[in-house]
Amino acid sequence: MNFSAYSDLWALPGVRQAVILGALGKAPWFGATFVLTLHVVRELGYSYASAGILTAVFTLATAIASPVRGRLLDRIGLRRTLLPSLLILPPAFLAAPFLSYAWLLIAMAVVGLMAVPWFSLTRQMVLSAAPLERRRAAVSLDAVVTEIAFIVGPTVGIVAATAWHTGWTLTAMALLSVSAAFLLAWRNPPLMAEDSQAPTGRAGARPGARAWLNGPVLMTFLGAVAVTFILGGTDLAIVAASRAMNADAWLAVILGLWGAGSLLGGLLYGVIHQRTVGITALLIGLAVTTVAGAFGTTPALLAALMALAGLFCAPALAALTERLGDQVPEAHRGEAFGWSGTCSTVGNAMAPPLVGGLMDSFGWQAGFVAAGIVGILLASVGWGAMKVGRLGVRRVRARLVVAA
Repeated sequence: MNFSAYSDLWALPGVRQAVILGALGKAPWFGATFVLTLHVVRELGYSYASAGILTAVFTLATAIASPVRGRLLDRIGLRRTLLPSLLILPPAFLAAPFLSYAWLLIAMAVVGLMAVPWFSLTRQMVLSAAPLERRRAAVSLDAVVTEIAFIVGPTVGIVAATAWHTGWTLTAMALLSVSAAFLLAWRNPPLMAEDSQAPTGRAGARPGARAWLNGPVLMTFLGAVAVTFILGGTDLAIVAASRAMNADAWLAVILGLWGAGSLLGGLLYGVIHQRTVGITALLIGLAVTTVAGAFGTTPALLAALMALAGLFCAPALAALTERLGDQVPEAHRGEAFGWSGTCSTVGNAMAPPLVGGLMDSFGWQAGFVAAGIVGILLASVGWGAMKVGRLGVRRVRARLVVAA
């Protein structure tokens, strides 16, 4: 395997800019979402259930807005799409430390609707800046950097909130993310390749979702639901397993090795020369290794099994991005990635109640089993629906030929 593909990518200014600004935006944003829970519990004195409601409102608002913001990226460009975020988010987060729970609930709903679409933006920037033959390495690099941001951001946020006021920690981290968005708007990188043949006429003249939404794309969306369901369920199961073993000190180690496995898997996936790697194969690998976590009867064994499962995390996410980039025309990628983000949110939101309920009844082992099996079932439903749809189309065409 030739890892020089990453150094070649890093030499491209567009890729380098997307990765750096994406990391600067995502890491503090991830941290801010974690600190928000601590602020509700510690400073406002509410329960974790109340914090969960606030997080749910914020997440729902983000999921609703994601396709809309993505479509705006396609239709009016980066700067004009980001302008409402740059105007509304700073005062909202500056006011956050002074707000009561009820007002904070309203503020976070607005913030969710106006959140910077970091995932859509970085994916589009990376895809537009990378040559076609290096696309896999590019999306893998984006997945790996996102993984690092998810590890570093919450860690820094929790440490800062422990030593400082949670409200001002929340404000500081959110404003760091918004500052990266200001830099992004100032730089205004292209979201389509310079040699793209995408339509450039009036926005109103562009066709709607019917121009790109089809069976394979829907399958990719369902794959996003399946992957994030597995990851969300695994996260919950790891916490439950650590508590059941009275091994809270191992929790950071297990999560760290899971993340390290994901980083390694993402880097390896990016240098695979085979043009097509099936999402189904990666999903099965992720699901099987996740189910294997049920056999992690000691903290050390569970950590090793999670490192193995991690090898499939970033590759599965990168493969979804790569596949969607191939399936959707450049002029509609913002909207498509927006819907993909919503699907990911749905999968992540579905996992806690279902996996948590099964663990309450059958123990922590059921969490790993449920996360893997339900993920496969979701992917299988999409695969089956697509096959049935194709079969129906073939039958209709056959009848038309006979009739003719």
